[in-house]
Amino acid sequence: MSDTQRLIRRSIWPLTQLGRAAFRFVFPPSCPLCHRDVELHERVDLGRSIAPVLCDLCSADMLPPPSRCCLRCGLLVGPHALIDDGCPHCRSQKFRFRRVIRVGLYDNLLRTACIRAKGTTQSPLAAALANLMWLQEQEELDAERIDVIVPVPRHWTRRLVKPHHAAETISRVLARRLGKPHGRGLLRKIKWTPDQSDLTAAHRKLNLKEAFAVRSRPRLLVGKTVLLVDDILTTGTTANECTRALLHAGVAKVIVAVVAVVPPNSR
Repeated sequence: MSDTQRLIRRSIWPLTQLGRAAFRFVFPPSCPLCHRDVELHERVDLGRSIAPVLCDLCSADMLPPPSRCCLRCGLLVGPHALIDDGCPHCRSQKFRFRRVIRVGLYDNLLRTACIRAKGTTQSPLAAALANLMWLQEQEELDAERIDVIVPVPRHWTRRLVKPHHAAETISRVLARRLGKPHGRGLLRKIKWTPDQSDLTAAHRKLNLKEAFAVRSRPRLLVGKTVLLVDDILTTGTTANECTRALLHAGVAKVIVAVVAVVPPNSR
């Protein structure tokens, strides 16, 4: 940045702050889940507001109490469980992705928020859930040295019926927070499949076999660490098949980021 650009930025910064404060006074930001007024969290280093955000009450209800979880699948484990090669829940699974970063388990208010965030007009709620992940798991995300963020894609026919896609909104917010490229469209779903929620675990694997592919000439991905983003992780089948396609295209490592992981007794 040149000296002139810095001078211009410093001169307009007070006006920007004043305008932002006036806008919030007239239109106070509200929680996209319960609609209470909220205070925005400021990123002092970048001078940007993290918005939309959930209110403190909703955030507190969604965030899990301090506990130990398996890095490989995101599920809770006991204090003395050995998890170097996974936990009892996932040790037998042949996951291709390296680990899971998540906000919490798919129950109570977090479950309600994830379901609602899928709605056609609920992109602000999906973005707020992404910001909750960022505020809660920023150190973990930074530590993985992500190169590009890729959302779990849908088949093009589903996009025609329902333009809003929670995973895409969440991934876009995380890409902005991490300051990394948003690889929307790099990974495609090339085969239409029935909804996974209607299938057994065994049928889910067959349902999504070779359903995803990377676009031709994926130079952006070769040798990179990819953050694969979805809203919910159930059995890990979707994330695993997406990872298979990414690794086949030359990706070095895949980290999965989701808002919630579904406990085994809820699948």
